[in-house]
Amino acid sequence: MKRSMVVISIIGMALALPAFAQDEHSVADQPDVDTATTKVVQQGNMTIVFEPADTSDIDSNRLQTWGEFAEGHPRVAKALAYNSSLMNDPGYMAKHPELDEFFQAHPDIKDAMAENPGNFVAIPPRPGE
Repeated sequence: MKRSMVVISIIGMALALPAFAQDEHSVADQPDVDTATTKVVQQGNMTIVFEPADTSDIDSNRLQTWGEFAEGHPRVAKALAYNSSLMNDPGYMAKHPELDEFFQAHPDIKDAMAENPGNFVAIPPRPGE
């Protein structure tokens, strides 16, 4: 009986060892990773690589123009951040003629925002996040 308990214990430890041994990966181990802007997190056998977003498809002039409007109209900008479809809501646009005027003057920004709203508006973090 004692011998079988020892054998079972040894088998159990042998099976458990790989679970405790985690591969240590560094950013240098990852191919094509810019170590200055990238973070690598190792969780068990999973490696998560966080890289900055590709901004090559974002028109900085449009973004700056929208940013200036949003700075002057923070409540409108926040509402669009939480619900970008408001820019196509006639009722909302009637209540905010300044937004309607902005989109009439900058239809390219409205089109770009409709296609990729996350490029223009972001939900601000809630307190404590």
